[in-house]
Amino acid sequence: MKRLGRWLGILCLVAIASFGFFGRPQSVAAQGINIHQGTIVAVGNIQLCVESDQKIDLNNANLVAFTECPGFYPTLAKLIVQNGPYQTVEDVLKIPDLTQRQKELLQANLDNFSVNIAVVPLEQRMPPRPPMRK
Repeated sequence: MKRLGRWLGILCLVAIASFGFFGRPQSVAAQGINIHQGTIVAVGNIQLCVESDQKIDLNNANLVAFTECPGFYPTLAKLIVQNGPYQTVEDVLKIPDLTQRQKELLQANLDNFSVNIAVVPLEQRMPPRPPMRK
């Protein structure tokens, strides 16, 4: 009798779990999560940043701000953050040692950037890495 009870309990758990995974969508799990839904546009073979109402402020943005720009994160984003502040959006094209591909990405996305007075210190925009263990 105990075996029958165990088997029925296991079957009930499997049935409940199966319904949760394969049944109707789990909308409760997604409540409260703000997902940016934008459109990625391409110019030639270069994808532009996700279309958004807000532009990326080159003088105050951190590395994470560039994750929605294909080809920017992490290398090009790091160069942009480290070489600021910028007077104009076009100044970002003057970063030393940019590859041709990086220049093309920046040129294609200039409309997605803005330049404001730098108020966020570099240390907060790009925090240092933790020390390496020996």
